Amino acid sequence: MCETVVMQAVLGETTDPAEQLNILETSLIGDAQVIVDIYSRFLFEREVFERREKSELSADDLCDAMRRAQLATYGDALDERYLHPYMWTWKPHYYRSELSFYNFPYAFGLLFGTGLYAIYQQRGEAFVPDYVDLLASTGEGPAAELAARFGIDIRDRKFWSDSLAVIGEKIDRYCAL
Repeated sequence: MCETVVMQAVLGETTDPAEQLNILETSLIGDAQVIVDIYSRFLFEREVFERREKSELSADDLCDAMRRAQLATYGDALDERYLHPYMWTWKPHYYRSELSFYNFPYAFGLLFGTGLYAIYQQRGEAFVPDYVDLLASTGEGPAAELAARFGIDIRDRKFWSDSLAVIGEKIDRYCAL
């Protein structure tokens, strides 16, 4: 939430459209990297684990899985000529069993923090004490139980949809500029 609040504050301090574009672009590049690219990595890892239960995988198999994962996440936003089927060779966490699904915390953190910002937008300043208490309570229990103590249901799809809607608002603002 903090990063989103800071970005909104900086946006509010400038009326220069070029500066606003720069701020929004920087933020959206990070958001897209975490949401799209990390989802691609998740799909790749999941397929590898599922297929590895049945057989060995060759380098070609891994490249095919990477291509499928990239196509599934990037869609027509990326020219197929520029897919990176060997991306799996660049990520050392794929080769350490204790780091399976290594990227999940990044995606969870971005969307959870942005979801908290969406709640702040709805509840206003009244949410700040709960937000501070939530941060102070981090680590005291599973995320869903901790959030529930503050009236937040992260098991509800709406929480995550509201989070993505905040990013959608940034995209709309960027396009409008």
